[in-house]
Amino acid sequence: MSKKVHCVGADFCQELSGAADTDFSRTYQGSPGSRIICRSENLALLADMSPLTTGHLLLVSNEHYLSFGEVVRDHTTEVEDALKLIYGQYSMTFGELVVMEHGSSQEMDGSACITHAHMHFLPLRLDAVHRAMTEDGLTALELTGIKDLKRLGERGLPYFYCGDSTRHRVYGVARKMRRQYLRSIAGKLLGIADPEWDYAVVLRKELLRATLARTAGWHISHHS
Repeated sequence: MSKKVHCVGADFCQELSGAADTDFSRTYQGSPGSRIICRSENLALLADMSPLTTGHLLLVSNEHYLSFGEVVRDHTTEVEDALKLIYGQYSMTFGELVVMEHGSSQEMDGSACITHAHMHFLPLRLDAVHRAMTEDGLTALELTGIKDLKRLGERGLPYFYCGDSTRHRVYGVARKMRRQYLRSIAGKLLGIADPEWDYAVVLRKELLRATLARTAGWHISHHS
């Protein structure tokens, strides 16, 4: 069974703990002071620091994990409940959505560029994402639900996950993919020129602020 690893400087850990000096604080200089939309006991919903479009959100584990397979392993019900709440709020605010994750592992030798588990939420169609990924030679396995990621977390296997409110797919990572692979797929489908989907190339501060304004009052816990 894979085990939760200790944080080794991942910026999400610093930001979620309330540290003053983070990538986000240095980038936005207090305007806004935070991108955290809401939290539950073990999860936090954030606006992406450089959104590809309005409504680009991240679901992040409060503690340090390498993949949501590991998060689901330890907090299955909480993840399922949070996703149900997000689906409802998202569809009413931004419309159809796709959930995407690059699940990392300690054996990946850095190829994932992922140091802290996070899922992307974007206003895209799952079928379009699937076509783009299969064109890159990836093969999908249908899951019965998000709880099936637990098996990958237990085995410490890397994967790509894509889903919506009813469908869930994982793609094996048998070879090294290009950096920020899922972000590049989303950028392509959103009509963003290569490499402007790269968060290090273009910073879309106005889209983050618009996203935070439209998600004010959201929650991911029934106890919020």
